[in-house]
Amino acid sequence: VLSTTLWHLKKEVELSHLAQRAVDFDRSSPEAWCVVGNCFSLQKEHETALTFFRRSLQLDPGFTYSHTLSGHEYVSNEDFEQAINCYRDALRGDDRHYN
Repeated sequence: VLSTTLWHLKKEVELSHLAQRAVDFDRSSPEAWCVVGNCFSLQKEHETALTFFRRSLQLDPGFTYSHTLSGHEYVSNEDFEQAINCYRDALRGDDRHYN
């Protein structure tokens, strides 16, 4: 939630610092890689963000938030079919996940 708040506030330095701290704290955490993905998303590096969201999903395929954020990145890349697939995966994991 904090990384998304920083993303919306466009706080690049703070988000970058949070990403570094999250990975340093636990490299095997899907949340850490999700924060890193958010950091690259804010910098409009959508393909790199997708790489880190995929890493998050490798660690926990059921991590709904990474599915949703991947969908957002695919929308930014105008790959709407992939975005729809990601949103569906998110809803399959949590049918009340509207983000």
